[in-house]
Amino acid sequence: MPRRWVATAHAAGSGAATAYWPFQGGVIMSETSGSISGLTDEEAQEFHTFYMQGLVGFTAIAVVAHILVWAWRPWFY
Repeated sequence: MPRRWVATAHAAGSGAATAYWPFQGGVIMSETSGSISGLTDEEAQEFHTFYMQGLVGFTAIAVVAHILVWAWRPWFY
């Protein structure tokens, strides 16, 4: 059975391990830089802008729908 990953200990007996994953092409995980998502800062800010616009739009539609349903059949009176 082939090994899926190999953990090696750092020098000086720190006890920390670095994993070499096959889907990363043998890159040491602790040496990679950037965000977890892989987006640049500008891309992340653009995504956040669209996400917040969608959240505000969804919330506004939900509030209007609740008001209309309450006007049709009030659940507290």
